[in-house]
Amino acid sequence: MYDVQFHSSAFESFDASEGLLGVNLERFEEVLKLAKKGDLVQMTFDTSTSKLVIHIDGVEFTMACIDPDSIRQEPQLPEMDLPISFTIDEAQISRGVKAADMVSDHIRFRCDEATQTVYVEAEGDTDDVSLELTSDEIDSLVPAEGNALFSLDYVKDLSREFPKSGSIALTFGQDWPMMMEYELADGECDVLAMLAPRIQTD
Repeated sequence: MYDVQFHSSAFESFDASEGLLGVNLERFEEVLKLAKKGDLVQMTFDTSTSKLVIHIDGVEFTMACIDPDSIRQEPQLPEMDLPISFTIDEAQISRGVKAADMVSDHIRFRCDEATQTVYVEAEGDTDDVSLELTSDEIDSLVPAEGNALFSLDYVKDLSREFPKSGSIALTFGQDWPMMMEYELADGECDVLAMLAPRIQTD
């Protein structure tokens, strides 16, 4: 689950009233690929036709919107008191994900409160891997005992969107979802990604 918020200052100009639009993300992404780096993208919602008009460097694209009532309602972000949190450089997370991908299709995040160390681990049929993250690699660690297992495919998909050389704040608990928070566009965009754990049964 993603919750992405753009600050009004992220736009060259911004004029809008409160409202809700439904957009086909795959189609929207195709249109935005018409823009080159540095191009301005102008978007206007035509209330008479319920269509989104997109201008990119002389190209005008009119996209039909989707009735928001016809879209499955997204769940509300749950209120959770997750006990473990830390901030780390994107490169370290990507390193752990790459190592885990060599041996398994699952990845575990574990915190040892006594040593104030976070581990990124994966167990395969024959091989195991563990990345130890100490206070030298971690910023603002709030430690507690706990670990959670996640689908590596989902973690890889989420990590591909992390800003290169950026800071990623992660929060999790024993068999609880993980929250991943980071900024884009020089702090003008706040991203919160939530990933549900894979619950192991005996």
